[in-house]
Amino acid sequence: MHAESGDGEAKIWLDPQVAIASSAGYNRKQLSQLMQLVEEHRSEIERAWNEHFRQDRRL
Repeated sequence: MHAESGDGEAKIWLDPQVAIASSAGYNRKQLSQLMQLVEEHRSEIERAWNEHFRQDRRL
């Protein structure tokens, strides 16, 4: 997944585990907070991702 704000951007892998793939602009504390949020909401993020791409295949 991708995260973006006025401070920076990051690409985060969800599988096999949550990990930062790349980042620019975020400091270590911000990345840590971002990782915590992604971990806490991982199932919701994955569910939304899967629903979105299932809809795309039906078009």
